[in-house]
Amino acid sequence: MPAILDAVEEMSVDTSLGLSMRRIPRDLLVRMAKKLPREDRDEMAIPSYLHRNPAMRWMAWRRVEVTARFFRDSCKTLKGESGPTVMDFGCGTGVLFDEASKFAERVYGVDVVLDSARLLVDEWGLEKVKLLSPEQAENHVPENSVDIIIAAEVLEHIEPIESTLAFFRSRLKPGGNLLVSLPTEGMLYRIGRRLAGFRGHYHLSNASSIHRRILDAGFREVRMERIPAPGPLAIYWVIGYRLR
Repeated sequence: MPAILDAVEEMSVDTSLGLSMRRIPRDLLVRMAKKLPREDRDEMAIPSYLHRNPAMRWMAWRRVEVTARFFRDSCKTLKGESGPTVMDFGCGTGVLFDEASKFAERVYGVDVVLDSARLLVDEWGLEKVKLLSPEQAENHVPENSVDIIIAAEVLEHIEPIESTLAFFRSRLKPGGNLLVSLPTEGMLYRIGRRLAGFRGHYHLSNASSIHRRILDAGFREVRMERIPAPGPLAIYWVIGYRLR
């Protein structure tokens, strides 16, 4: 039975579109975790993906699924014969690499710690993905060359974020898309964080404050979804922006 459940969990279905997203399997997540210091493992949400509580696992994957849906919808708005160029900034385990590779011509995976992402790229043969440190991205990604930037649960780790948002602006094409997911840092988020086993620091910024700073940096909101529900029940915000 556990093997059957693991196989089912590898494929996540977004019922809003009837599309499936490939999940990183449990055994590969365990191997990733063994390569990382505890703080890096926790911030990549690996314990949440592996949690014995199904509700915790659902929440961890749900934010990824919604971000993937926003990504697919953004691809539909793009013009041109070739696929988009995508940057996954703060890519972590590379959980969105497979989804991005289905549509993109090129995917930049950017992070300070790339061990887990490199393992996934090698295991899955993701030839479109090029892994870069933030410094390498500054030097090697041309200006006005990226159609979509994904920043899933990374901006809350960066303070101040203005230089990062300026980097996004400079690399995006005119009218390019920025997709982010952010923790609310509310009471339910903090309870969930403790249930998932995280004991590290809380983030200095939250979804609301980061959202305002993104708008101030020259982006406009296109859509937003709160997970699992609006208002005080929201634990994460997933937001799509377009460069003004």
